Amino acid sequence: MGRALAAALCALVGAGCERATDAPADTLALVNGQAITAGELEQYLTLREARAAADADPGADPEREALDEMIDRVLLTQHAEAAGLDRRAEVRSLLARVRENILVQAAIEQILAEQPITEEELRRRFQTEVAATHQTEYLVRHILTRHEEEAQHVIRELEAGGDFAQLARENSIDVQSGANGGRLGWINEGMVVPEFFQGIARLEKGATTDAPVRSEFGWHVIRVDDTRPARIPTFEEFMADPQVKANFYRKLQDERVEAVVRELRAAADIDIRAP
Repeated sequence: MGRALAAALCALVGAGCERATDAPADTLALVNGQAITAGELEQYLTLREARAAADADPGADPEREALDEMIDRVLLTQHAEAAGLDRRAEVRSLLARVRENILVQAAIEQILAEQPITEEELRRRFQTEVAATHQTEYLVRHILTRHEEEAQHVIRELEAGGDFAQLARENSIDVQSGANGGRLGWINEGMVVPEFFQGIARLEKGATTDAPVRSEFGWHVIRVDDTRPARIPTFEEFMADPQVKANFYRKLQDERVEAVVRELRAAADIDIRAP
């Protein structure tokens, strides 16, 4: 990992490539005595792959093209160092941030290599989240208004026998659902903002809110047309979706790293002087 990271830093900021009288065995080019090695070229190819894909010349040799780019970068780096640009405060700060980013990524990789997420942990976490999942789905309509008074007026109209679908078409600022009689379809926890779901979960089948429910979008009048048990996938079904699986792994990996950072903070001497 150390060699790859050194090569990455070389490729990103043009500094740190070997300058030696006895060039490494895998040296591909010497630029004013500074070696560019096969390993460094391989790392640079990886870094430039996404950018180069869009501008690739079908007839070009990608390795030779990348080597020429690296030679140019080394020459510019040497020119900058000769001009003392690496001693400028703003440049030193940027170089420190690049080094910091690479070391942070290396530390994260090491943490996850030494403490990998196991299938047993994934299964335990899945069961924990299933247990905390709301077990009912709701077939919901709503009427969304900008002001509480407007929502209260809609509720009074409903209490007087007004038709929910007609009132939704006439009053809802949620144009899409309003045109469809206020229908939102089947909803479970996590699909809508918490305030809205709390308003739904308090209602029995066929009931309408007796007071407007406020959310970041405005004021809601909510009706539950039907309910059914939520369909909870098995662990195998859940993990069969590649994107869901990747997100689940990443969530646990992030928590693993956060736990290490908390330990580091607890053991560190930190003096925060910002207001």
